[in-house]
Formats: sequence, structure tokens, C-alpha cells
Amino acid sequence: MSSAASPPPAPSPEQIEQSRLARARLIASIALFVLGGGIVAALLRAPTDALVGLQAVALAVLVAALGAQALIARRLAARRVKQEAGYTRMLQELSRSISPEATVQAIVDELRSTADADHVIVARLRPIDRVVETTLVSASAHVPPSRTLLPPSVLDPASLPRSARGRGTTRTRTPEQLVADELARRLRRAYGLPRTLAAPLMANGRVVGGLMLSRRRERPWTTADRRLLAWSAQELSVALARAYAYEEAQNQANIDALTGLPNRRYLEELIAVAGPRRRAGDSVGALMVDIDHFKQLNDRYGHATGDRVLRAVGEQIQHAVRTDDTPARYGGEEFAVVLQQANAEQALEVAERIRQMIRGVPPRELGVREPISVSVGVAVSGQHDGDLNVLLQSADKALYRAKREGRDRVVLA
Repeated sequence: MSSAASPPPAPSPEQIEQSRLARARLIASIALFVLGGGIVAALLRAPTDALVGLQAVALAVLVAALGAQALIARRLAARRVKQEAGYTRMLQELSRSISPEATVQAIVDELRSTADADHVIVARLRPIDRVVETTLVSASAHVPPSRTLLPPSVLDPASLPRSARGRGTTRTRTPEQLVADELARRLRRAYGLPRTLAAPLMANGRVVGGLMLSRRRERPWTTADRRLLAWSAQELSVALARAYAYEEAQNQANIDALTGLPNRRYLEELIAVAGPRRRAGDSVGALMVDIDHFKQLNDRYGHATGDRVLRAVGEQIQHAVRTDDTPARYGGEEFAVVLQQANAEQALEVAERIRQMIRGVPPRELGVREPISVSVGVAVSGQHDGDLNVLLQSADKALYRAKREGRDRVVLA
């Protein structure tokens, strides 16, 4: 039994429009041919007739109009070809990019050459430092881009000013579009832009920014302009979602899920990058911190209580270190801290602060009877004392000395 043939796909709006234009051109050509033939015949019969002369002039005007229409059609076709080529290049760039910065740059580079606009503006969330970075790029390659930062609250539809959520606006615009329009309003005011067209950028079901076009001329935005912007915003949204997912996966791979501190992998990458870049004369410190009697505590109270203790210790270490220092969970109940620009006195001060803050956590809050204590090994390196791995090994040896000498103490290597 032969299966029924599938119906042909429905034509796209662009195909329908092109078909209509082709029919209109055919009808106009037939009419022009008939009219021209009649006028030529009349001229042959009565070459001096004024009415026939007027008809000839009208024919010439009609021919010129059709020629102009054909020229405009060719230019529009050339512009469509240019845009489609730009789309192809843009998709190729986006398919290779996992960096948000490279993703934004790919979109901007293509829009500045294909869009009928004087400026392209991208506003996108930077998840790590929780700010919205806006980049304004001129269509002229000689003008440098301009950047400014906005608070992340501008992306929350609930935080829109009442004027932006006025009566009747939500009937025609989605909350996401309202956010994009509010971004455009702020940027018009910040950069002095006269006319903008905005579309929201989405990732994981939430607004993460906006894509905008701006022009100085007093000319309305066309359907083609809106279609180009909507398509670009959709592609940029997909690319940003992929880039954000990659960044999050990288962050999760470098973060200890229990304590929220960087893990040993992150610390090793930091040592690999920062170690060779140390300047002559830099003094770096390292701490190794170990929870005293943690195995007995885990066996007595259970793993859930042990996890609470690990989280509390990690939290106190994070509060005790300085801004430029890097704490990490090194493994099990052991933590490490890399101290930037620290001499022996400063390193011992940070280590003692960590020990006292952990000792001061009320046991009842952790579900144990006895106070929690830690032993800390400290090592400090100058310009002739080897690399950071050697420094951590020295701090680890000092930690074991602290254990042998009775625990709950700080020992300098």
C-alpha cells in the first residue's frame, strides 16, 4: 500500500510578498506594452496630434517610473543579500563562541554593517559581578565604543517605574518588551539618542539584557528593521544562554558545593597562573587549616552534623581572611589560604584570627557539645623561597607540627 503524499510546506511571508511583487510587475509590463503599442500606432497615423504627444509624454513618465521601481527593487534585493550574508557570518561566529564578550562582539560587528542605524547598543547581564554592562557602538568604525554599567534591578519587570507600566501598555507589550523599552529610555537619556528600537535578550526564561538600534534621522522604523532586530536578539539570546551555561559549569567545577569556597582544582589553577607572574620582592603567605578530631566528631554525631561543621569552618575562614586573600577547601576537613603580600607577622595574624573565630562558634548551633577547634600551619615566601606549591608543602609540615604539639594552635614553618 502506498502512503499518501505529504502536503507541500506553506510559503513563508517573504515568499508570498515576492510572488505578489512578481505578479504586479508582470501586469504592469503587459499594460505598458499594450499602452505603448497603442501610442506608437497613433503617432504613426497622426504624428502632429497634441493628444497623441501628451500620451507619448505619459508613456515616457511611466517607463521612467517603472525603471525607478526596478532600481529600488534591485537595491532592496542587494540589501537582503547583504543581510543574509551577515546572518550567515553571525551564526558562524556565534556557533563557535562560548564567551559572552565574543558573542556580543559578533552580533555588533554584523549589525553595524547591515542595519540601517547609526548606533548598535547591547545591554547584557554579567552574572559574576551582578551588573548590567551596556556597550554603544557607532556605525562608523572610527568612533570608539562607549560602555556604562547599570544595576541588575533594571532587568526585573517588577521594578519598572510606574510610568513604564502605565495603563494600557501591558495589553500590547510583554513584560520582557517593557524591560527592553525601559533600558532604551535610560540609554537615550544617558547617550542623548533621539530614536531607538529595542528588543529583549532572554536566557533560561528571564530577561538578561536588551539589543537596541538607534538612528538620528526622523524616519519611522520599518517592518524589515523590526524583523532584523528581533532575529538578531533571538540569536544573541541563544548564544548568551549557551555562554552563561558554560560559565556556570566552569564556576561549579571550581567551587566546593558544600562550603561555597573555591576547591583544590581552582587553587591549583591559581598557583599555575599567579606563581610565574610574581614580581621580584613579593612576599606571599600560605596557611593550611585542619579541623581537630573531625573523624571522631563525624563518627559520634553523623555526617549531617559533620557537614554543618565544615560549612561553619569555611564561613569563618572566609570572614577572617583579607580581601585579596584566597581561601579554598583543600580536601576532606582541610582548608588552604593563599595570602597576597603578607610577611610572617601578617600571616600569623590572619591564622590566629581564623583559629579564634572558629573557636568562638557556639557548639549548640552546630549540634555538638564541645567547641570546634582547628590547627593551622603557616609559611611565608620571599623572592628566593621557591614556588607556591613548595610554600603550601611547608605550611602543611607546620600544620602537622601543630597537631603533634597538642592541636588548637598556630605554628610557623
